[in-house]
Amino acid sequence: MSADLDQPLKIVVSSEGDTVVVSLTGELDPHTVPMLADELDDAIDGGATSVALDLSGLTFIDSSGLRVVIATHRRLEESGGRLVLRAPSDTVRRLLELTGLLGHIDIV
Repeated sequence: MSADLDQPLKIVVSSEGDTVVVSLTGELDPHTVPMLADELDDAIDGGATSVALDLSGLTFIDSSGLRVVIATHRRLEESGGRLVLRAPSDTVRRLLELTGLLGHIDIV
């Protein structure tokens, strides 16, 4: 079931030790990417060096969503940090594979 039109993306931020976990439910597209980008910027600006994106509830991602994932990965990597993608659906995993990101970003 997709997220409703008023809330196409739900973001929940939590911590697991020194890792900031950002859980996504719904769709990541040009309308919702700014919400995620703001959350990730806040986490990194707040000192996070380890970020996990929990994609288990993500039903859709397009190129704008991939761009924010890549930008976050690069930003963390440049500062000695790490981005991990958790539980991507088969569709999301396939998109990561097609774009060549599968070998560059850690997936668990």
